Amino acid sequence: MNPDAPESTADRLDLSDLVGELTPELRCLLGPSIELATGGMPSGGAGVVRARRDQIVDLLRHLALDAHDAMPDGGTVTIRTGCLDATPNCAAIVIHEVPASPEGFPGGRHGRIRKGRSLGLGASYDTVERAGGHFHVSCRGRETVLTICFPVAK
Repeated sequence: MNPDAPESTADRLDLSDLVGELTPELRCLLGPSIELATGGMPSGGAGVVRARRDQIVDLLRHLALDAHDAMPDGGTVTIRTGCLDATPNCAAIVIHEVPASPEGFPGGRHGRIRKGRSLGLGASYDTVERAGGHFHVSCRGRETVLTICFPVAK
């Protein structure tokens, strides 16, 4: 993977199709104690973007490994794709992580710091930025929501 490859190497990708193709692999990476659910955004709309397929695949793999390591006691990961109502001309991957126990999240009873085997959020952020998108992470109690937006392909 060459992160400095010219823009012309970008593919036209349907984010829903890509997540669908990767679902069996993502389930394996998450492990048996983490449930995976996938689906479209409630607002609907095609999530077709122009980005490098290999980079988005790597991004999803790394985030799955990160979720696996962050939730040692299990939990649920939900991945939704499509267009966001609040952000015009943006297609998104929204990843919602809910650990099964209070210890399985940053700031838990034991103050565990979220560390994983993957490249982590820093590398993921760089991948998204190179594709012209933006990355937002929010935490609500035990839950973490990662919203990864890409410009809609024209």
